[in-house]
Amino acid sequence: MGARIVRFNPPPNWPAPPPGWNPPPDWKPDPAWPVPDGWQLWLPDLEPRGTILPVYFVADESSSMARNVGDLNAGLLSLLDTLQSESMAASKVRFCVIGFSDGARCHLPPTDLRYLEVMPTLTARGTTSFRAAFEALMQQIPSDIAHLKNEGYLVNRPAVFFLTDGAPNHGDGWEAAHAQLLGISARPNILAFGIGRADGVVVQRVATNPQYAFMSASGTDTGIAISQFITALTQSVINSGQALASGSASLQFEKPEGFLSLAVDTV
Repeated sequence: MGARIVRFNPPPNWPAPPPGWNPPPDWKPDPAWPVPDGWQLWLPDLEPRGTILPVYFVADESSSMARNVGDLNAGLLSLLDTLQSESMAASKVRFCVIGFSDGARCHLPPTDLRYLEVMPTLTARGTTSFRAAFEALMQQIPSDIAHLKNEGYLVNRPAVFFLTDGAPNHGDGWEAAHAQLLGISARPNILAFGIGRADGVVVQRVATNPQYAFMSASGTDTGIAISQFITALTQSVINSGQALASGSASLQFEKPEGFLSLAVDTV
């Protein structure tokens, strides 16, 4: 028999805990915080929590993005504003931001965007280590899924939206890290988007399905391409959340306007 699922029940006069915070059962409150007589800090969680889709936005933060990282940050703020007006869809998604250059860092762990005040700020620096990005996902995804399941959710296969404006570092060894990521039981669906000087062949190899590989049209301004990508990412998150709310488990995604699908050969 599985462990009994309970939820934390803070008294009404307490400060609101941060979103997603769930203290362990042996946690003790600060004596300065009064607990009303008879108040139960833990209650049985009898309501099913439903199904969650973890979405990972993996952003190229290499130095080649210096002129356009501001567009990316503005786009993330726009995404947040839009998702907060789509509360039903947002409730079904946990959104994560990972940036990569010489290394990779998680700027935002999987978060319910309804309760997020501001998006993290991305910065451009260093080179383009695809390997670091895939190794970060390899560490992050199993831990995130375990955490969501411990909170009582069913978890759909994660979706990764991978955006790059260049080729990976020479000799980076990203292919092995990519293969290892796709070998785990919670392997994600990876949608890959190339802008600027990205290598279309590499973008195709990063995507886990030929239908998931896209390149901005030749000659497209990088700032415009980023705006088009963010618009499609936002709509993909909304559509996926709405699909989950209606009982559909399929990943919903939008092809960015002005991007070419790499699923068909071009001449």
